[in-house]
Amino acid sequence: MTKITIRKMARSDFPFAIRLTDTMHWDLTEKDFRFMMALEPQGCFVALDDAKRVGITTTVHFDKIGWIGNVIVDARYRSKGIGVRLVKEAIRYLSEKSATTIALYAYQNTVEFYEKIGFKADYDLIRFVGQGQKNQENQHNIMTMTQRDLKEVISLDLLCMNWNRERLLKQIFAESNDLCYTAQEDGKLVGFVMADWYRQEIGPLICRTDRDEEAISLLKTVLGKLANVEVGIGVSETRRRIADALVHMNFREEFRATLMHLGDELPNTGCLVAMESLERG
Repeated sequence: MTKITIRKMARSDFPFAIRLTDTMHWDLTEKDFRFMMALEPQGCFVALDDAKRVGITTTVHFDKIGWIGNVIVDARYRSKGIGVRLVKEAIRYLSEKSATTIALYAYQNTVEFYEKIGFKADYDLIRFVGQGQKNQENQHNIMTMTQRDLKEVISLDLLCMNWNRERLLKQIFAESNDLCYTAQEDGKLVGFVMADWYRQEIGPLICRTDRDEEAISLLKTVLGKLANVEVGIGVSETRRRIADALVHMNFREEFRATLMHLGDELPNTGCLVAMESLERG
């Protein structure tokens, strides 16, 4: 094997990235990589063995939080340190963006790999899949999100997450605003949910602490819009009431992933009900 080099990802790399991730059945498409490159054009990388592409990784940064997304190496080139090189390149990039915490979701069989690099495990996320279903109940205080709501939504997300995801939330809203809802009480925002027609994914779902009823109402509302569509949602294992509600709605556990961090611990206010994605937290 010749010397491995790493360079920034270009649009011409998308077909390779899709073929590579297809080997793991991640079902990513060109639109997924366009989305990531739009968020972080300088933070997506390709590993090369001479001129041959052999691996990729993606990142996104939110102020002091850096997130590592897809990390994958061609099966013929694994166990040669290329994955470590890609992760370290991602860490270097995010650190230069002033990230003091770098986080990721690791599949169960890769936790040890990340631990060797220095990441620490926090808790597991449960990925559920199931079909959206028409909901006959009128979900009280749930409103369709509008452009006017975005400023307040972004403020609540920042308060709950302690890191600024404005770029991400605006992009999701621009692409799937008919799947975005807010929960209001006395004119005050207490939670919101976003979903995506393209990825058929629910998240993020954010609610103020001790507001599981509103979280479940938001969930039922968006599932009603996605009736008869198979969708996925990632919920922290600590949110048992939300997980139980999904099981009651005939969702099944698909897999678990472990939230891991390097550097400062991730802030946790208890408001995160469902993640946005494995790639972006």
